[in-house]
Amino acid sequence: MGRIRVLYTITWMEVGGSQTHLLQVFRLLDRARFAPMLYCLTGKGALLDASRDTGTPVFDGGVAGGFKSSRMLSAVIRLARFMRRERVDVVHNYLLRANVVGTLAARLARVPVVLCSKRGCHKRYGMELAGARLSNWLADRVTANSNAVREFIHANEGCPIEKMVVIPSGIDTDRFQPLAPGDYKRRLGLDPKRPVVGSVTRMRVRKGVEEFFRAMIAVRERRPDVQTVVAGDMELDAEMRALVRDSGLEPHLWLLGRRSDIPEVLSAFDVFVLSSHGEGMSNAILEAMAMERPVVATGVGGTNEVVCHGQSGRLVPARDPLALASAITDVLGTPGRWAAMGQLGRRIVVEQFSARSMVRQMEDLYASVLRERGVPLWAETPVVASSASS
Repeated sequence: MGRIRVLYTITWMEVGGSQTHLLQVFRLLDRARFAPMLYCLTGKGALLDASRDTGTPVFDGGVAGGFKSSRMLSAVIRLARFMRRERVDVVHNYLLRANVVGTLAARLARVPVVLCSKRGCHKRYGMELAGARLSNWLADRVTANSNAVREFIHANEGCPIEKMVVIPSGIDTDRFQPLAPGDYKRRLGLDPKRPVVGSVTRMRVRKGVEEFFRAMIAVRERRPDVQTVVAGDMELDAEMRALVRDSGLEPHLWLLGRRSDIPEVLSAFDVFVLSSHGEGMSNAILEAMAMERPVVATGVGGTNEVVCHGQSGRLVPARDPLALASAITDVLGTPGRWAAMGQLGRRIVVEQFSARSMVRQMEDLYASVLRERGVPLWAETPVVASSASS
């Protein structure tokens, strides 16, 4: 057998946790043993070019619009033909629609190993729940990026615990490491003499952006010198704009939009905040900790498995802006503890949540399940020595 041909299927490649995770996989997968491919069902997403830049072949599934029954069937058949043509050994699916389409196609194509991934605690209902349960049942393994996600999927989708494998999220600790002192605040147009409380997130309900703004309004009542920064896709609706304007936060709020220089942005933060309602395991928190930023976060999902409350950061209940404000103010008020909190956070990430460790665990899982299926691995093919005549 040559290199193990791994096909990653995903619904789209817009900027997000699953997509960023796959980029790390493409960059770090051992190309001597594995040949990765990406099949994007919709063929859409800002990270498709970045995927190609890693040397990974990218294929467009051509599925536009919703997934009605006729479209679903044609998508499955087309993908199954692709898998047979490419002689795929392992299929690893990401996001709900790709989990369904990818597992059905892989079983139709008789791919030896089929995996689904779960990276968040999202309740499913109706047809979505049925699709999630079907893909879980068809998969050989279901990967989860935290123990919290594994327990949630077991309870809500009925996936057997023994079928699920936890591989924690990992980030590039070489890219995300403390930078040399510099004018990082000034580069963002901030006052370098005033503290900065920032977040890297997207404008979604479960990301808790409104609670972050309300918390910072309360923080500024006690610390009027604080500057608030948000990096990431952010388009405020009328209600949020009114909140920011009427509260007086607007002159002290910077919305940076999508950035490619996140290490430099994080270097301008004195405190990193993530106020999510739910998380599988946040890449943003891992990146902030790797940059030695003290973290204030809601204690949801896998965040509890990363942040050591009172040591590398502070955890507060979700949907409680006053508790969030109190924790932020406490961290700002104890600057002597910032360095120690940040250093511990980086050590935790380097030791437990590096991208290299994550990818090695994925490689081990692929090889292990292939062995279970009786597929010979090239590195394990026995060498038969010729016998010498006596």
